[in-house]
Amino acid sequence: MRHLRRLGHCLAAGALAGAALLPLQLLLWPELNAPAGRLLLFAAAWVSWATVWLGFAFFLLLELVALGAPFLATQPGISVGVWCWLLVSVGFLLTAVAWLNYRNTKDLLAVTRRGALEQAVAAGALFTLVVLALALARRPRRRALPLSMAACVLLLAWLWAPWLRSPVEHPPAAMTGNVAPVSHPPPILMVVWEAADLGVLLPALERGDMPFLKERWGRGSWGQLRTLRPYARAAALTTLVTGCLPSEHGTAGRRVYRLTWLQPEPLSLLLEGPWPTPHQLPWRLWERAAAPPPRRATLWQILQSAGLRVGLVGWYAPARATWVVPRVLAAEASPYETLDSSLRTAIAPALEGSREFAGLTREAFAVATEEFARTRVRLRDEPVDALLVVSDLLGRLRPLWTAPAGDPAAAEVLRQALGLLDDQLATLWQALGGENVMLVVASPYGMTAPGSWTRLRHALRGSRRWQVTPSARADGFVFFAGPAVTRGARTSGARVADVTPTLLYMVDLPLAQDMSGKVLLEAIPEELAASRPLRLIPSYPNPNRSR
Repeated sequence: MRHLRRLGHCLAAGALAGAALLPLQLLLWPELNAPAGRLLLFAAAWVSWATVWLGFAFFLLLELVALGAPFLATQPGISVGVWCWLLVSVGFLLTAVAWLNYRNTKDLLAVTRRGALEQAVAAGALFTLVVLALALARRPRRRALPLSMAACVLLLAWLWAPWLRSPVEHPPAAMTGNVAPVSHPPPILMVVWEAADLGVLLPALERGDMPFLKERWGRGSWGQLRTLRPYARAAALTTLVTGCLPSEHGTAGRRVYRLTWLQPEPLSLLLEGPWPTPHQLPWRLWERAAAPPPRRATLWQILQSAGLRVGLVGWYAPARATWVVPRVLAAEASPYETLDSSLRTAIAPALEGSREFAGLTREAFAVATEEFARTRVRLRDEPVDALLVVSDLLGRLRPLWTAPAGDPAAAEVLRQALGLLDDQLATLWQALGGENVMLVVASPYGMTAPGSWTRLRHALRGSRRWQVTPSARADGFVFFAGPAVTRGARTSGARVADVTPTLLYMVDLPLAQDMSGKVLLEAIPEELAASRPLRLIPSYPNPNRSR
């Protein structure tokens, strides 16, 4: 019977943990707009699911402790000591989960919701201290049970109040008309090199690996671009082309989940904790779904609304423009043997020495070359006013070939990749009009080496290689050049969300008041800033997203 009593205590603790964690999950869903009846159904499913798996987790932990203290929960009724120690475990779990999600949603949630998570950290810590004092208190314990119950009620009230007060965030209403057409706009070329950063580009410019970009570098403005915290590729790219943070445009990650019995629209952010995502969602009543379009209009949609013809290359689906070159699959690319012979000769020693990377490297170069070839054909057959290109060549190659100093073969692969990107950039720039082109080259994130411990583990295993990753909060870069750009200036404090507002100002288009980014005035000539007023509209909603 003592095992059943322990199990009963643990199931009750699991139910309390579920009821305390639920408002934290709801805070991560600003897009939630379900009726009260369905919310109650979801709450019941969540708490019952937490009762089962968290309760059994507490039970296994308690049984391990009971091996050294078999007297636990042997007396009839509620064991105050066991219950208080279980509450300590619940408080510790709640505090850790709230802190982890507060830290990992810096740019993904609105300030008010992150503030509620911060309050949850304080609530969990205070609750843990109170129940720990009750668990350590010596006899008599007559008041320990009612005091612990009162602490549980106050904890739940503290956690639920911020969510109950938080408003539901709706996408803005669609605009009734288009933006006024731009008079004589310059051609626009925006190229995104994923995983590029100044740590790679500046040495390449000094070596002469990128002659075109080096020649343009002194004629434009450039600077580091602070990436999103935490890193999320889809969120970073969407922030770059909307000028809004994820809390505004609604794209927080590449995976979203649909709970049709709760609401038809999918949900994205899930509560992080000591469980495998997304299995914290109750009873597996969920399914993976495609990410919906962002709530705010993308740069190409804004340009099209101003009457410009726009070409898109390599952007995520379902991007729509005057014409689109989608991401090329490896099976669709031309054979590697058809690539430039000098490139193949230059990287042959590296491929021969690291055959495990040879296939992925050939595929990356072949895909990049095929996308560029298709772009040239479309640009020749149907000229456009603006061309927006994204390339993940460096994102594919840098984790494979960034090695410790002294490996010239690996360095040659990256040099050839940078040279290829530079050649493509020069060709597109010339095709759009040369000196008159408004050029933007940017990367929303870079890559950095792993920490010292990771490299030490590689060294102990006898490996000289380690992978760079974007998850270590590596910043990207931005470079502006063209008729409305300050020459030789360096921007400071720039964020990913600042690129689109700055470009819109340069081509004399209005900014949206709900854009998180600002105009980088260091990149704007003083005479232009003095003569061109900043025009604002309420919002650029995405016309492809339903309310």
